[in-house]
Amino acid sequence: MKALVLYRSHYGNTRQVADEIAKELRAKGVDPVVTDLRGKLPDFADFGAVFIGAPTRMARVTGKALRTLGKLAKKGWGPKPVVVFDTYGPLPATPEELEKGKKWLFPGAAGLMQAKAQALGLNVYAKTLRCEVSTLKGPLKDGEMKKVASFIEEVAPFIQ
Repeated sequence: MKALVLYRSHYGNTRQVADEIAKELRAKGVDPVVTDLRGKLPDFADFGAVFIGAPTRMARVTGKALRTLGKLAKKGWGPKPVVVFDTYGPLPATPEELEKGKKWLFPGAAGLMQAKAQALGLNVYAKTLRCEVSTLKGPLKDGEMKKVASFIEEVAPFIQ
């Protein structure tokens, strides 16, 4: 099966996660195609599953990611699996700062894309993959790539 891994990245962190998703999918026997949402998108009919990711920026998700979900719905993607991921952070250091900053980080790009996909009637996976960056521009926090591997292990039955 072929899977489309779509992403939008500002500093390269979300691209790193997309590449790691592709690597883990290959290990599961899935043929991934990684594509930047800013470029020309391939024909959706060629794929059996789609992963879509974007960074959380100022509590928002890029409009391109949301519009792409709309395109999937219009192209009859309905029953095929959709899996959502994002990058976010860094998390504030204290519980008090986290409480104040929650609105900028949660539900994040992944939560917004998941809600949009559900509203469009797409078959979206119940959990999202969220990877934290250590500073606003990155790099990814230590251990986040292990999180990707665990997530793909969990999501593999849903996409096959």
